[in-house]
Amino acid sequence: MLLQILLAFSLGVEGGYQIPAVGFQDLNTGASFSVYTLRNVGFVDLTLALQTAFYTGDNSGYHLNTTGLRLGIQKSNWPISPIVAIGGDYVSRALGEENEAGFALAYSLGVLLGFRMDRISIRPMIYYDGLTDLKAHAGFIGLKLGLGYEM
Repeated sequence: MLLQILLAFSLGVEGGYQIPAVGFQDLNTGASFSVYTLRNVGFVDLTLALQTAFYTGDNSGYHLNTTGLRLGIQKSNWPISPIVAIGGDYVSRALGEENEAGFALAYSLGVLLGFRMDRISIRPMIYYDGLTDLKAHAGFIGLKLGLGYEM
């Protein structure tokens, strides 16, 4: 019984498309990919995700890359679930030979549609993905599709 409780979690992958919403007007679109684990803790489900995103700019030499770890809460067994996640991202951007990098506080707010078939879950979602250094902020609106497997 204890082993079943310890191993009761889900693993999954998500991929999506993002467009700039606040700040970063010189970016066109972006693609994101994440690997997550999900565990039910009381009333909510905790999610730990490793996420990376790559954005291209109006200038062909300009790009932005973010990679980070997020801790989130959601309610997976609801058909429509709110998502709230917070974490840190390593952000790097480059224009030709010039580049800069640093850390930023990252957060996500969104809505998840949950579909389950036996142990497999399909998770389309719409969300706002924000970055801030507590002085300025920027964010992206995105669509993702996730596939998960419940252990």
